[in-house]
Amino acid sequence: MDFRTAARTVFAPVALLAALTACSGGPAPAPAPKPVPPSSSAAPVKEQVPDRPPHTLVLNSTGSGSLKQVTYTLDGAAKETGQVKMPWRQSLTVPADGKPHQWTLEITYSGASGHVEMYSVVDGKESVHTASGGSGNVTGSASIGGSVQG
Repeated sequence: MDFRTAARTVFAPVALLAALTACSGGPAPAPAPKPVPPSSSAAPVKEQVPDRPPHTLVLNSTGSGSLKQVTYTLDGAAKETGQVKMPWRQSLTVPADGKPHQWTLEITYSGASGHVEMYSVVDGKESVHTASGGSGNVTGSASIGGSVQG
């Protein structure tokens, strides 16, 4: 056997094997991306509050005569009215946020020949009640207050 024939016999299978190996496999899989750490500029996470309707607080004053002035507050925000006839009522919305909400009702009255009652109703249930009064031409003031868990 001459040199050329011997070289073809030995090197041809090696070349064929190398070609088949190179063509048979696909590209190597890409490495998995590394997770990106959270940045400090991410938006703060808000506290989850259950989705529920707000509370209704109704402040009331009943009796005879008139109220010279009514002042009511919810969480420190005060509102005043001028002179009004009784019965008087004001409905307030209290957020259902899980926090305590403070309220007050203060009245100045006159001409009540009987008595004046003040009470609050939270979500349809009476919560605070007080009465004041006398006989004849009465002038005075009264106040009540409380808290509603939001």
